[in-house]
Amino acid sequence: MMKNLIMFLALPLLAFGQQQDSLHVMQGIRFTSFSMSTQNGLFGPYPELKDYFAQSVGLEYLLEIRKGNWRFKADVYGTQLLAGNPFEKDSVTGKSSRYESGLLAVDAQDRKTLCIPSILELNYQSKLGTIGLGNFDLQGSFMNGEHGRMIPSTFSGIYLKKKGKDWTLQASLVGAISARSTSGFKSVAASLAQYNPGLDTAGSRHDKTEVNAPFVVFIDAQKAVTIKGWYGQSRLESYTVPGVFQTWMLNQKLAKGPSLIHVQYLRQFKLGNGGNSDPSKAYFQQQGSSYIGLKYSHKVDKVDYFLASSYIDGRGKLLFPREWGREYLVTFQGRERQEGMGKSFAMVAGAMGKWMQGKVRHSGGVSTGIYMRPKPTNYTYNKYAMPSNQQTNLWWKQNWRGSAHELLSMAVLKIPLSSSPITAGQTINKVDMLHLSLVYRYTLMPFKGH
Repeated sequence: MMKNLIMFLALPLLAFGQQQDSLHVMQGIRFTSFSMSTQNGLFGPYPELKDYFAQSVGLEYLLEIRKGNWRFKADVYGTQLLAGNPFEKDSVTGKSSRYESGLLAVDAQDRKTLCIPSILELNYQSKLGTIGLGNFDLQGSFMNGEHGRMIPSTFSGIYLKKKGKDWTLQASLVGAISARSTSGFKSVAASLAQYNPGLDTAGSRHDKTEVNAPFVVFIDAQKAVTIKGWYGQSRLESYTVPGVFQTWMLNQKLAKGPSLIHVQYLRQFKLGNGGNSDPSKAYFQQQGSSYIGLKYSHKVDKVDYFLASSYIDGRGKLLFPREWGREYLVTFQGRERQEGMGKSFAMVAGAMGKWMQGKVRHSGGVSTGIYMRPKPTNYTYNKYAMPSNQQTNLWWKQNWRGSAHELLSMAVLKIPLSSSPITAGQTINKVDMLHLSLVYRYTLMPFKGH
């Protein structure tokens, strides 16, 4: 069916391209295979906790048409679950998979096959900048494609982008979001209620189904800087959901020789009533929070050694919808988040490098870190009842044949650090677990016509 759909879309475009010398058509296909497994209760008192696995495959049809200053981009994404138990309930806790469920649509658990028109974007480029509308990708620190899942996040609305010699400015108005691992576009308000609701400040299930969130305004300003022999980039991001919250984030990177310093500062605060006049149904139930992060890396030969640390203050939880993208924070490790935490400290150390072996490009590394959090029962600062933990990641990525083939493998081990006993519900898919991922992607862009 997917093959027939691709041919149906391709034929009229290619025919039109042959008749118009100024029309350029580029098409392609990306195949993805994603294998995932989580082993729970490895060493602790709950060996009976359920283990999870999933195997999914996906096929994307990629299209770009250029004519003069006009561009049209499309990305139609299809995915299917071949095997696994991502939504089975654990008999002890009643919980399902935290990770494997991301290979499907969490809002359509009965559907094993999905087809989503992820990107449908029309833009016009001129000397004054680029204006685009439709369904598009964003690359912010919190709103991004997060293609570590089968279905990436995309955003619907309009954007303006202007590039200078050493700076870039972009403003986007987003009215709907196709959140990662969901079945399609929904309003900003509806997208808030699709994932794990977590706990409110009273310890009850956080009901976000009646949050009033009309749209999101994203502003991103980037500029190259040089300071006394150090060179790098300054980036300021603003995320505004009227009547709900405002988030400002500063990223500052500076490099000199083999050394790199990365500083992040985040400040967020509630707007209006936080999304609902009933405090128990508001998205923001506290006044806001502040986050500070610092990373230092030093390169020796082809290996970067790094140390990073971050702290979230006691004003409130760091809140930003998980489904809108990956958190690009300096202590970030794959399969770990800091959203929903307050009064938290994290530190990560590791090494990563890149090397060539014949025609194959390799990259990989290892990192280990600690995440010191309030007790899981401290609902004011711990939205998802996450215990403190130690985490170790090991990853390896390979690209070959002009990057057409890509293979990524990752292992994640999480061990609890809490001195107090934790429950089975605070353990499953959170600590005392081993998570494995194996991702293969093949991208083919053979059809180029003009």
